[in-house]
Formats: sequence, C-alpha cells, structure tokens
Amino acid sequence: MKRKSANQTTVDNKTQYDVIVVGCGGWGLAVLKVLTDMGLRVLGIERKEICNNLRHYMKHMMMHSYLSYMVLDPEDAILAREGNEYHPQIDELIQSYSDFAVKFDLPIKTHHELVDIEGAKGDFVLAVRDGEGRTSRLMAKRVVLATGSYDQPNLAGIPGELNGSVQHYFQEWEHISDQRILFMGGGFSSADGIVALCPRNTILWVVRKSSDAVEDMLHLQKTKWGQHDARLVNTEILTESQVISLENNTAVVQTPDGQKTWDFDLCYMLFGHRPDQDIYTRLLNGNLDFVEETFESCQRPGLYLVGALAKKHLEHIGLTHNLCPDNEGERYIERIQTAMQKEFGRNCQQINLPLTTDH
Repeated sequence: MKRKSANQTTVDNKTQYDVIVVGCGGWGLAVLKVLTDMGLRVLGIERKEICNNLRHYMKHMMMHSYLSYMVLDPEDAILAREGNEYHPQIDELIQSYSDFAVKFDLPIKTHHELVDIEGAKGDFVLAVRDGEGRTSRLMAKRVVLATGSYDQPNLAGIPGELNGSVQHYFQEWEHISDQRILFMGGGFSSADGIVALCPRNTILWVVRKSSDAVEDMLHLQKTKWGQHDARLVNTEILTESQVISLENNTAVVQTPDGQKTWDFDLCYMLFGHRPDQDIYTRLLNGNLDFVEETFESCQRPGLYLVGALAKKHLEHIGLTHNLCPDNEGERYIERIQTAMQKEFGRNCQQINLPLTTDH
C-alpha cells in the first residue's frame, strides 16, 4: 500500500459533524458533554493533550479557586474526597478533566491542530493537521472555538526578552539551585515561583505594584507555596519598577530612585498569555466580538466563542449549579445549549444540566 506523504491532504467526506469543538480544556469538555447529551454528532479536536494549557504550569501548584467552580462531574472522585472548598493542584485538575472525558466517552481527537476554516455557516470545512504533519479536512455545520487564552505569552517589548534564558511559564523547577533568578510580574504565578525557588537561589522580583499591593497579594495567596509557614528568603523586591532591557542576561530596571542593573542566570517573565493572534486574524479578522446571549461570533456566523475567548474565566465552568450557587459558568453553558437547540431544532434532545447532592 502506498503511504501518504506528510503534506498530502485528505478529506473526511464520510462524516459531516453537527458541531466541531476546537480545544479540549475545561470549557471545551463541558460543551462537548452538553452537545453529546443533546444527541448531536460532535467531535472535539485538541492540538496536544487534553487540558494542554494547564500542563505548562508546575504540576503541584494549587489553583486559587475552589474545586466546585471548576469540576465538571458531580461524582468526581476528588470532589467526593476533598469537598467543595478544596483548592486542587494542577495535576489533580488535569486528572479530573481526563477522567471526565473517559467516563462519558467524549469523542476527541488529540494531537490534531486547527489550521484553517473554510466555508460558511452550515457548511464549514476545517483543515486539521495531526502530530505527524498530515493534513485532513473535516466538515461541520457549526464550530465552537474553546482554545483558551494561553497560546502566546504577553511580552514587554524590551530588548532580550526572547532569548533562551527568559521563560514565560513556571513549570519544571525542582532541579534549579545556586542561580540568580529574575522574576517579572506581580501575580500569583510569580509569588508561587519565588517561594518555591528562593530557599536555594538568589531572587530579584520586579513589579509595577506598590509595596502595599504586593503585601496584600502575598497575604491573600492560597496556594501550596503561600501557606502561613512559607517565607520569602534570599529575595529582593523592587516595587513600582519595571525592567527596560534583558540583553546579555543583564536586567536594566527603572526604579523610583533611578536605574539599577542586575545580572541573572534565568528570568521568568510572567505577564500572562493571549490567544494565538495568527489563527484568529485569519479566522475572524482578529475580531473576537460575540453575541452575549448565544456566544456566536459577530464576525463569522456559525462560529461560537466560549471560555476565555468569550472573556469567561477558567474558574467559572461547572455543569452543576448546586456545586457552587454563584458559579456563572453553568449558566454560560446553558446559553450554548439553548443556541444549539434553536439551530438544530428537532434533531436536538431537550436536556437539563445535571444537579448534584451536597457533599
């Protein structure tokens, strides 16, 4: 049999999906579950592994939100064991979502990356590239984009920020010792990383926040590294300051008292992340506006934006209202359900989102 070359394109013309969901993090999994329960022919595609974005962070880092805001299954094992107000670690949340996908047999193709979308509402063709570089084309009547906002790091626009010693995620760290480490960014990720690394390294933390704001943030920190017995040692904090250059592994810092230089071995620039600008420029001309009541794209009818793309944060996902009464995520998922019922009419089953008993 003749093998297909890596750049050869195939067309899956045997199946026209009602909906293809692009991105299989928390929001994508929730949407897949609801649409599957409605009886629609759906498929989820994920460019790497389920919850790929969460895998960029250190696995033992605790989430700052309660599990009840994020869990999808009311019978989740971690929820049953730990309760509603538990702060899960990253690896626990990934396991929860992975178990959810397996339990409900959600139709997902991992290691399939969206390249482009052609056509219009009711007749979309998605070009998808697999892990070996082969491209196939999938047909769908509607598309839900749930790719999150962590595709590309936010940059500062300063010299040296793209060199190899500058990192934009905090993940593998246990092996790091006897280093001079620069942290940029005034959020929990920086604080988590500093407390983890400062016992065995020398740290400089540069933040634009005031001293009071930094103290308040550290006081409110609810992560493994921010418990009452955690301490910042070997750490200098420059508040109301910003780095203006990282060239040659030397940080030039503008402080209220003038410029300061500091040589570093490793820099963590933790300014958050944003969607892949290239793909959204091509798909939506860079316009992420959507109809609030349905999440349908204003730029391209038939495409729906959910999760971070619709400005809904990770912690507000849950499919169950009773888990956390003020969790708006359940109501957001209902909007997608209602929109698809209107779109597909008789082909949809009327379902109610599951409720759970108290744990």
